[in-house]
Amino acid sequence: MAIVWMLEWDGVTAEQYDAIREGVGGEENVPDGLRFHVAAFNEKGLVLTEVWESPDHVQPFMDERFLPAVHRLGINSVPRVDLYPVHRLFAPEQLGSSSLGC
Repeated sequence: MAIVWMLEWDGVTAEQYDAIREGVGGEENVPDGLRFHVAAFNEKGLVLTEVWESPDHVQPFMDERFLPAVHRLGINSVPRVDLYPVHRLFAPEQLGSSSLGC
C-alpha cells in the first residue's frame, strides 16, 4: 500500500535541507520505493512530502541514509512525521528538479 510521508521540521533551513539532500544522495541513487519528493519551507522551517510504495520502504532509508546524514550535520531537533495511506495519486507529468524554477 502506497503512503504519503509528511515531515514538518521547525528550524531547519534551506541550507541544512540542501546539505541533508547531498548527504543522502537520493537524486543520484534513488531510494528503493520512493516515488515522489517535494521540499518546501514555511515560516517555521522545512515541510517535506514524499510518496513511497509502502511503509516498509521508508524505515530502511531512514536508518541507513537519512538519519546518518542528519546526525553528521549535528541537527538534534526532532521533526513531526505523519504517514497516510494514498487514496489516489495523479501526476500528469514528471517534473524535473529545475522544471519549476527550483
